[in-house]
Amino acid sequence: MKKIRLLHVITRLPIGGAERLILGILNYLNRNQFESIICCIQDRGELAKEVESMGVPVISLELMNRGGYDRRVVPALRLLMRSKNIDLVHTHLYHANLYGRLATRKEKIPVISSVHNTYAKQKWHRNMINRFLARYTFCITAGSLDVEKDLIKIDHIAKNKIITISNSIDLERIKSNLSPSKAKELLGIDSTDIVVGTVGRTEEQKGHKYLLDAISNLKNTTDISNFKLLLVGDGTLLPSLKLLAKELGIYDLCIFTGNISELGDIYRAIDIFVMPSLWEGLSLSMLEAMAANIPMISTDVGGARDVLGDSKWGIIVNHGDPVEISTAIKKLIQNPNLRNKMAISGAKRVRSKYSIKIMTKRLETIYIDAIK
Repeated sequence: MKKIRLLHVITRLPIGGAERLILGILNYLNRNQFESIICCIQDRGELAKEVESMGVPVISLELMNRGGYDRRVVPALRLLMRSKNIDLVHTHLYHANLYGRLATRKEKIPVISSVHNTYAKQKWHRNMINRFLARYTFCITAGSLDVEKDLIKIDHIAKNKIITISNSIDLERIKSNLSPSKAKELLGIDSTDIVVGTVGRTEEQKGHKYLLDAISNLKNTTDISNFKLLLVGDGTLLPSLKLLAKELGIYDLCIFTGNISELGDIYRAIDIFVMPSLWEGLSLSMLEAMAANIPMISTDVGGARDVLGDSKWGIIVNHGDPVEISTAIKKLIQNPNLRNKMAISGAKRVRSKYSIKIMTKRLETIYIDAIK
């Protein structure tokens, strides 16, 4: 049987949740049935080499680099689709969803578009564009039920046009042979310290400043002293976050690692994971940390409540509330039994319900239906 030639379109491949999700899909997609290609509209990004190591070509258009609508992108995508005899296109995130669907509309190629985040900031022109392009989309996949709700309420997309497939993780990527004490030692942390950690791009969405405020509050209002804050990730706000840590008098408690692509050993060093995001679709870092047996504190955003229940498998706090975050951290630091109970129950839940292997099987069915 002829393989289905599948083109994934994305802006670029930095270290981020949507991009890691694509890597997982590519890793578990049936190679006997699908032949994949990645197209980055801008430059390649840090994860391109990892994609190519799987035997998947990465093509970079080096476009969309001067602000505003780039008229060169759609013709370039159309040319690529014809030259590679593409049968099906899967687009990811807003700009790729825009340009990719305009190109497939002209080429009469079926397209699936994925929306990974809820709409924290509404832009009326984007809502109108999404509504219009939905007519020419086989389906739109939503990364969580909250994303689905936004597509229906804000973009006015028909429910039967949306398929909700929860963002999922590759359990192989979080494996580690290190003991917690050894993992801490490699980061220069004393084995007796409680490590509060978070993983995510240092951008507004991730709410790091509220976590720093929470750590400051914890330091100033309790006698708890044997803890450190581990912040993994890079982005435009990293310098200002370091400055804020100094201003709050907690810089000596913080370890800023920058980007780390292999997170298994990092998760082994963390005793309590905090996701302080202001908005999400469904955070892969949250799922990975829980699967790695780390008790979770998460803001009530995106699909967090679907994963955690009403604080049954982790603690849910309001976003933008450092006092509530610090209270939750204090609770877990002072209650090792609760930490252990949440770690075990959370890991069991995530490992059984949020596996990338299951997600990819669902996508394969959608891909086949799209080209019938």
